[in-house]
Amino acid sequence: MKKIFVITYQAREKSDKAEYVNAFIEEAQKTGSEVRVLNLQEIEIDYIKFEGDEPDQTLSTELKTAQENIIWADQIVLVYPVYCMNVPAKLKAFVERVFQYGAIVKSGKMGPEPLLKNKKLIIIQSYGMPYFFMKYIYGDLPFKFVKTVFETWCGFKLVKRIDFDMIDRIDQKRKSKLMKEILKIVRL
Repeated sequence: MKKIFVITYQAREKSDKAEYVNAFIEEAQKTGSEVRVLNLQEIEIDYIKFEGDEPDQTLSTELKTAQENIIWADQIVLVYPVYCMNVPAKLKAFVERVFQYGAIVKSGKMGPEPLLKNKKLIIIQSYGMPYFFMKYIYGDLPFKFVKTVFETWCGFKLVKRIDFDMIDRIDQKRKSKLMKEILKIVRL
């Protein structure tokens, strides 16, 4: 049985990606996978505070549970929109708080070293511009951030990336194609 943790940031209840995420979860459960879900919009995430020179690494119950789910999961599915050419600030705050040394990464001679190897990562990001602009004109910054944190720091293996470019202008034909692609990744 596969253990999947879906981390999503959906600020709106009826977001453009909600039906795809829900379809993925339903399909994964049908195949016998255990799925846990966290919508970052629904929890409070405070920024790191320092007392003297040391950061306060105390986690709320919700963030501690999220950290435990990341350690528990075989596969992480990360779903987020691109805001101002990067991941949402709340996702960055989540990473700052949850990806702590000793729990998910360790401190090495050259920076963070992975503690969570052999886990799969699927990234689903959305934005309102064509893919070409995001990747080649703007340098694919959100993807580079997520890939660095999850793959380089934590040891996850990226197995699939799906881009919902032009998210606000998806016609029925493309919608069907994207839904098939989403349902296919359940088997990864």
